[in-house]
Amino acid sequence: MGDRKRRYYDLCWICLCLFGLYWFTASFFLAKRSLAERSSCDEAATLLTEVLGLTLEEVRGLESSRILSSTLQQRNGCWMDRKIDSLVVLVVDALRFDFAYYNLPKSVGRRLKPELQFREGSNRTQAKARLFQFVADPPTVTMQRLKALTTGGLPTFADISANMGGATVEEDSWMHQVVTIDGRNRGLSAHRARMGFVGDDTWEDLFPGFFAESYPYPSFNTRDLDTVDNGCLKHIPDMLSRLRTRASVTEDLEVIVVHFLGVDHVGHTFGPHNQHMDAKLKEMDDALSKILDRLDESNSCHTTFIFGDHGMTEDGNHGGGTAEETHAALFVHSSPVCADSVKWDQLEETLSVSELVKEAQFSSIHQIDLVSTISMTLGLPIPYANLGSFVPALVPGEDVRKTTAALALNSAQIWRYFNVYSATANRLPGLDDLALKLETAVDLYKDALREDKEAGISVEAFLRASSHFKVFLKDCLDLGQRVWTRFDTFGMTTGILLLSVTLVAFCVPLLCSKKGRLRASVKTPASQYWEIIAAMVLIVYQCGLLTFSNSYILEEQQSLGFSISVLCSMIAFRLWSDRVATVPWQAVLFIPLSVRCHSSLVTGHGMDASIPLHISHHPFVFLTSLSGLLFFRRFLFHKQFTGSSVHAAIDCLALLLTAWSWCEKRLSDSDVNGFLPCRLAFLLLIPSLFLVAINALMKDKFTEDEVQTDGLTALFKFLILVMLVTGPSAAASLILYSVQCSIVYALSLASGAFEVNSFVLAVLVKLITRHTFFSTNHGCAFNRLQLSAAFVATKEFNYIFAGTSLFLNTFGWEIAGLVFTWLLNKHRGRQAIWRFILIFQVVEALCSCISVSVLRRHLMVWDIYAPHFLFSAIFSILNLLSQLSVYFLSAV
Repeated sequence: MGDRKRRYYDLCWICLCLFGLYWFTASFFLAKRSLAERSSCDEAATLLTEVLGLTLEEVRGLESSRILSSTLQQRNGCWMDRKIDSLVVLVVDALRFDFAYYNLPKSVGRRLKPELQFREGSNRTQAKARLFQFVADPPTVTMQRLKALTTGGLPTFADISANMGGATVEEDSWMHQVVTIDGRNRGLSAHRARMGFVGDDTWEDLFPGFFAESYPYPSFNTRDLDTVDNGCLKHIPDMLSRLRTRASVTEDLEVIVVHFLGVDHVGHTFGPHNQHMDAKLKEMDDALSKILDRLDESNSCHTTFIFGDHGMTEDGNHGGGTAEETHAALFVHSSPVCADSVKWDQLEETLSVSELVKEAQFSSIHQIDLVSTISMTLGLPIPYANLGSFVPALVPGEDVRKTTAALALNSAQIWRYFNVYSATANRLPGLDDLALKLETAVDLYKDALREDKEAGISVEAFLRASSHFKVFLKDCLDLGQRVWTRFDTFGMTTGILLLSVTLVAFCVPLLCSKKGRLRASVKTPASQYWEIIAAMVLIVYQCGLLTFSNSYILEEQQSLGFSISVLCSMIAFRLWSDRVATVPWQAVLFIPLSVRCHSSLVTGHGMDASIPLHISHHPFVFLTSLSGLLFFRRFLFHKQFTGSSVHAAIDCLALLLTAWSWCEKRLSDSDVNGFLPCRLAFLLLIPSLFLVAINALMKDKFTEDEVQTDGLTALFKFLILVMLVTGPSAAASLILYSVQCSIVYALSLASGAFEVNSFVLAVLVKLITRHTFFSTNHGCAFNRLQLSAAFVATKEFNYIFAGTSLFLNTFGWEIAGLVFTWLLNKHRGRQAIWRFILIFQVVEALCSCISVSVLRRHLMVWDIYAPHFLFSAIFSILNLLSQLSVYFLSAV
């Protein structure tokens, strides 16, 4: 096959591979369909009669006893009367449960202990306060959490992409109900209720125009620890002074939303256990304590929810589904004049319910449970697509009859949603079993209403019905969590078939010569057979078998290190047996040795040099590493043509500027931030990288040695850019990776008896590059994204610069591996390496597609398998696009 025909052949199959990968991804990540319907203020009776089957007489009895609101009398609520005068929502981003329990003694701790609830000189009734575990659904990113906390819906995995860009909430939410429902139906003097907001600008992205007063602050700069919090503290006092009271006749604020961001940013920048986190939590404790004290002074009933939208891992990140990320804190505080909430924990002891059921119902609170509770508290209808369960213990002044009615309305709302969704979107499984449980709960509720009418209230009868409603609601949530995303199995199967066909097509040119005969091992000495077999076994495991086990995926870095050690040991043993090998066997063993150095020393990557938790962040280590890179760059091309000396000077100057920038970032003075030298390094590297890359690709104008020189120069410049956006310890990473590549480069030049098979070299390049990705503290998970990479040279968030920096930080090593592969491919007799790398990546993508298809109902699919597939898909796209770029710009 001629070069031109081969290029056209490859281009067609590459495009088909991209199309197959897209088709599978679109079929696998089909989001849950959003329904346009909204709950209305006048449908409580309809829900109870048409959905639950209560009689009109029973509903009228509920209305006459003021359990349900009715248009026939003065209304103080839509479905049920409002319970409070105003609501204050205080979001402390990334507030883990242990933070609230141990680090907020003045705001949370003092109010949880009765003996500390009275202040000197105060004779008020004590405030009501409780602390709960607040359980979130993955993905634990802020935008998805806020959507869930306002709509009551479960986030879909595909929604995580919107976390960086903003997406307006279109579904029904309690926020929408507050601003659209006539306030006079809820006992307000104004037609439209007013809400105020200050803090993370994500709220404005989600709910534009909803707030009568809004003070948003940019939220993406994770190194900015104080701007958002200082803005919150500035505006809170004035907003609290205009909070709606029981005697309000003006348009005061009914709901105030405050979103503090400092705890989350400290976690991303410094981690959860350091003096910066201690100082920030103390600041939050003081601020929250002052807010709660002020609310306690009021003669009106105010409820305050203080909670974290998610937690954080021990390295300060979030996004996944570990307990540290999903278990946040919820502190509920009602002002002293509010009526007591129902003693649910005591009343449930009268029931004959197993400990298992009680544990399932009452041990913690799911985040979306807050939605139905807020709606009932404010006298609003529950949002149409809500899956959360009403929590009686959070509602002031709730008695057992109102509690049971609220749970009945909650159950009717979810059952209606499930039936409409099944009829209009796709059929939900298990609805028959849920129908039986709902029927049992309704029968018990009817019995309680009958006893109440005939012989007076029976607490046990209402509690029995309430418990069955709670069990039904919990099972509804379990069903939603199982089917929150629907899969297009036909599209997934088609995508897998297309990838399989393209994989075969990519392999054909390697198997057949021009005459159609197999390229048998005529040119491969028998001494290399074991290396080839070992390389084949290792790459099949790494790209194929690993994708089917969550344990293997979690330990991928360790398996990569083991594979590199095995393969290099076999190569070194063969070279050792021949005393005149062109490449010393000791040099080959340095590759696994450097892998161990990476695993032992070069860890804890992040953008701030002030993270003194790892040896690679010490100034001596990263300055020594930069000096080594200077030496390496100065003498790397000393035998090549003179034009490279200009680029060498640029690279050395960029390294010196990097050292200056990192040293400045270690200083405590915030005005000296290292931005200027970092920007200068970018300005030097980017134009020179572009010029040298164009020269390298236009090979017809230069000799092969010149192409190699320009290619190596471009690779080194690109690696410096990756190092800039990865952080100080990346200097040591770059030293180790450069030495590894140099050894592989020398092995690729060997010939004769010392030659290393191209397949083995390709496997080695693949393993080394991917191991560097993991060694720099990256991973196939969203909580391993190093968001601070967006702010290496600026405090201001810019989508283009921030997105490019984060992309280079995450996928830069993979791109560097592709550039290095292209250089190896330029050697005579090594043209197969480029195709081998492509095949490996397509195999990985194909096996990832198959694994997530087979395991799509697995418990860990959204935590482990889906993120791993997504990263594999991105790696594959990078590989395929690089092939396309090379084919278009040069004749490879």
